[in-house]
Amino acid sequence: MPQSIAVVGAGVSGLTAAYAALQRGADVTVFESAEIAGGCLSRTDLGGHLPVGADDGAEASLHRRPEARGLVEELGLSPVFPSRAHGSRLITPRGPAPIPAGTLMGVPADPESLRGVLSEEGIARAHAEVLTPAIEGDVSCGDFLAARLGDELVDRVLDPLIGGVYAGRCRELSLEATLPALLPAARAGTSVREAVAEVLAARTRTSGADIPGAGWRAPAPTAAGGEQEPPPVFLSLPGGINGLVTALTDALSARGAVLRLGTRVRAVTPGGRAPVVSTDAGAEAFDAVIVALPAWAAHDVLSAGSPDSGDSAAGGLTALLQQIDYATSAVLTGVMRDSGAGLEGSGFLVPPSAGGLVKASTFSSNKWPWMADALPEHHHVVRVSIGRRGDEAWTLQDDETLLDTAFAEWREHTGYEGDLVHAEVKRWERALPQYRPGHAQLVGSIDAAAADLPGIAVTGSYLEGVGIPACIGRARSTVDRLLS
Repeated sequence: MPQSIAVVGAGVSGLTAAYAALQRGADVTVFESAEIAGGCLSRTDLGGHLPVGADDGAEASLHRRPEARGLVEELGLSPVFPSRAHGSRLITPRGPAPIPAGTLMGVPADPESLRGVLSEEGIARAHAEVLTPAIEGDVSCGDFLAARLGDELVDRVLDPLIGGVYAGRCRELSLEATLPALLPAARAGTSVREAVAEVLAARTRTSGADIPGAGWRAPAPTAAGGEQEPPPVFLSLPGGINGLVTALTDALSARGAVLRLGTRVRAVTPGGRAPVVSTDAGAEAFDAVIVALPAWAAHDVLSAGSPDSGDSAAGGLTALLQQIDYATSAVLTGVMRDSGAGLEGSGFLVPPSAGGLVKASTFSSNKWPWMADALPEHHHVVRVSIGRRGDEAWTLQDDETLLDTAFAEWREHTGYEGDLVHAEVKRWERALPQYRPGHAQLVGSIDAAAADLPGIAVTGSYLEGVGIPACIGRARSTVDRLLS
């Protein structure tokens, strides 16, 4: 007899878990408090300026990781890739500079690659790597690399590249979680520059294989003995990566899953072989429940289901979930119009040390050819990202103030003088988990505590990666463990 599975949360983690459970023959019910599914994969038509749609949440998936590529193919979708005609830049004290090539998320094998980004003193400091003592366990990514290669490298390069992924700061993030390829060097007390050189060399040696921690796949030699261009770093879909949500919900509905949108789960109660999901409409028992919510929301529903848990397994799990911290951010999207001057590049990153509100911008219609094709002549779409952990005073400002301030800064960085014909704000409150040092050990404890609750499992971006592929992979493995 098929098992009945409830999935609480219809972001990409929850939808993938529901899809995987259906593939295993389960009867699936998905609960989502919002009126639409998708979570951080969210869509806008920019006030009618882009009817085909665009992302105002996550805008792409890493191409080198197989999880999203495989799901896109499985759902019969056609991926699209960024333009190779444009590059991104870093904002430096001397103005915008190309993001250095030949690094691992900004960590260089040869510091000479950072000319134009670091000062002469900063380059000299990176050359003079200090071999700090071998560590045990995990450490702060920023503190470790500052001790090895200097503060300037961390503040100007690593913080916008690595910290920007989490809306956090390198000195508060885990080395093991953010740059696992460098963890062996940290634990052995050997050179991180040599470790980066080995990763870069492996890219060259390996034809089309995934290199752990490298961030892309190495080019394969052509029949003529030359090199092909490297595969794209990112993939998306026409209309945005949010199209993955539509495809998943369509596939779930077609296979008989029940999607209860606009239904808030108030509590998940463990209980023998029949955990219970409680909503305003009543309580329902299932063979198993997958909680696919942010850690803070998972804590709330599990605590409500076991209010007197004390030192029980449920209490242990909720206490662990409370240890996951989050950052709030926002995406501001604008439609620009000019007389033909256009925009150069695909965007820029701003280090926290530069001050200001803006942390990054993507020139979306330069980056994604499908978007440029859908716009009128001389029109452009740009995304501006704001919000870092510990710098959230902006959350008290209204949308109009945020737009005025952010786009004024954006013009200072770009020198662009075209008209802003439409702009909107999408706020993402407590949406980006912070992977503190020791994160992998915390995840292990969370999984062990969840395993002590029969029929209960947890999944989401706070566990094994914030990117779309990591969420997909974690959701599938959660279902495999639960139904095995």
